[in-house]
Amino acid sequence: MQQNIREIEHNGLLWVNVARQTEKDLVQIQKRFGLLEQDIQESLPPFQRAKIVKRDNYYFMVLHFPVYNRNTMRLGFTEVDFFLSANYIVTVHDSRLPVLDQFFNECKKYPEHRQNYFSGTAVHTLFELLTRLLDSIFPILLHVNEDINTVDKKLFTKFTGRQMAEEILRLKTNIVTFRRTMQGHRTVLERLIMYSGRELDLMAYQNYINNLREFTNEIWHMLESQKESINALHETNESIVSLRTNEVMKTLTIISVITFPLTLIATVFAIDANGRPFVDMPYGFYLICGLMALGVIMMVGIFKKKDWL
Repeated sequence: MQQNIREIEHNGLLWVNVARQTEKDLVQIQKRFGLLEQDIQESLPPFQRAKIVKRDNYYFMVLHFPVYNRNTMRLGFTEVDFFLSANYIVTVHDSRLPVLDQFFNECKKYPEHRQNYFSGTAVHTLFELLTRLLDSIFPILLHVNEDINTVDKKLFTKFTGRQMAEEILRLKTNIVTFRRTMQGHRTVLERLIMYSGRELDLMAYQNYINNLREFTNEIWHMLESQKESINALHETNESIVSLRTNEVMKTLTIISVITFPLTLIATVFAIDANGRPFVDMPYGFYLICGLMALGVIMMVGIFKKKDWL
């Protein structure tokens, strides 16, 4: 058995865990279980859409799960491929989901786990794994909520500049990626229930089915709420930036209107022509400066009267 392929067998049930999506490993799995070449190719990168397909002797299922990068603070996703029959389950992934490897290691190490989750059909193991995978998504959702709350607090206490805009756009991108990752889960689960026959004995796992439905619905409702929140924050940020831009433009306009008459007065008195008033007087310079100051006072008075200042 290769290092990337590990397996657990108990009570006639087999779980084969392929921890690296390489063509060599998958060809080995294909020959062992008689899988279709098309499904093997779709298990290799790049990622495929979430789906479930019923084959002659197994079900091929593709699901996506979010992965959060703490260094870049960006949300990505990874793919897990499932090959399921009544007596075996094969999982193919890239080891970016610690909860999957943790559950496999627990079942490998502890006999009581194998006894609990390797009974009935392989769908029991699948549902327990899906329950844990979906449950691990909630901490990521809470982290996104915390980021939204942090932006909400900063929005009205700090100057909204490029950094704030980048933070909001990062959150919007994360939420869009999150929604795109999760939107296929409900459909795949319902189709699994619809496609499955007596060999999987799904009626014995109704509690799991109900829990998975509740998880997917709750996750989707939280994503809807987060989408609305970040869109509202984005619009608010745009409004604040627009208001502050208008204030700056107003200030610059007032300054230009005030300085224009002063420039005009200075230009008029700079004309080298006979009969210029005040220029040749002993205190002509101060009189001209006083005239300019009087113009400024008059302009400011007019602006205040019209409530422009």
